Formats: sequence, C-alpha cells, structure tokens
Amino acid sequence: MIIHWRKDKDYFTVRVYQDLVGDWIITQSWGNSLLEQSSFKHTVASSYQEARGMLKQISQQRKKLGFQPHKRKETQLGFEFLEH
Repeated sequence: MIIHWRKDKDYFTVRVYQDLVGDWIITQSWGNSLLEQSSFKHTVASSYQEARGMLKQISQQRKKLGFQPHKRKETQLGFEFLEH
C-alpha cells in the first residue's frame, strides 16, 4: 500500500509492506521537490493491524499540517520466480 500527500512543493509518502521474513514495514519518506531535499524512516510493526493503526496516525498528522492526499498512479510489478 502506498499513500501520497502534498502541500505546495512538499511531499510525504508512506509505504506499508511485508518483508521476506514476515515483518510489516512502514516506510515514510518526505521532502521538497524544488529543493531536492529528502529523507526517510523505516519502522517495523508487529502486525498488519498495528501497521494500519500507525498509518491512521500518520494520516491524521499530515492533515493537521495542511497536507492533502495526492492520487498518483502506481504500477505494481509482478515477478514470477520459477524453480529450475
């Protein structure tokens, strides 16, 4: 799951995904598109429900700071791993 927010030239993106060992990861990235400055943070959640709760809190914080949801078309790449 990927969610984007924007405020003027500032952006904030959150990705929620499960890694190869089963942990739920919340990756937050933010920056300014004019200044070419950015940063990121990874957080491990103990469950999908905890990750969703964290996402809800992040969303509320972004709204309080004046960010608006920004729809962006994403393409999910599928890879087939074949055994030989």
